[in-house]
Order: sequence, then structure tokens, then C-alpha cells
Amino acid sequence: MRLSQETQQLLASIEDRKDIDWMDIIADLQTDLIKTFLGEDATLDEIQYGLSILRSAHQIYADDKEFHYLSLYVRHNRAKRGNLRVGDPAIDIDLLNMNGESVSLLSHCNPNRPLLILAGSYT
Repeated sequence: MRLSQETQQLLASIEDRKDIDWMDIIADLQTDLIKTFLGEDATLDEIQYGLSILRSAHQIYADDKEFHYLSLYVRHNRAKRGNLRVGDPAIDIDLLNMNGESVSLLSHCNPNRPLLILAGSYT
């Protein structure tokens, strides 16, 4: 569905708009998919639970390569650079600070203090 011509045309049509983002289109697409799967009697809680499973399938099914390499929610998923587990050494990647400047992840590491890495989007 996400790669269908109709969805790709819709995504292309909103590229320069400020009132809607590609994530909105994908979120709507996923919601429609879950509603179709669950049926018209689905509650909001059931829909949200279904969306949670869909969006975290690559973590839930971490040993299944089909899910690991399939980005269900993030268009440019950089998590493909490694499947890290607690205790694994961090992979050095370029990050952007709040000023838009590129910095190395490992440049923040110091052997005498712990480093907590939180991943997400700043919007």
C-alpha cells in the first residue's frame, strides 16, 4: 500500500506543503489498514493497539529478517546500521545538534561517565 502509485503520487503532491507532512499520510494509511483488518466495530483502543504492534514489528519480531529490514513507519530508517542490544557497544554515527551542526555520537563518550542514548524525532 505504501509503495502503491496512488500513495506515491499523494506523497509527491505534498512535498512543498507546510500544513501536512509525509508522516501524516503514512499514519493515515496505517490507521486505515488497521481499521480494515479489525473491522468497522473496532474501538479506538483496539486501533491504537494494532498501530502500536504494526509500528514496532521490527522489534517484536527481531529474529525475523523480513521485519528487520522492512521500515514500517520511518522513511529513512537509520536503525538498519545495526541491531543493538543492551550492553552492545554503540556504533559511531553522525548526529545533528539543535543548531543543525554535524557531531559524532562517540564524541560524547567518556570512559569515566555513562552515556544514555535516547532516540526519536524533534519536531
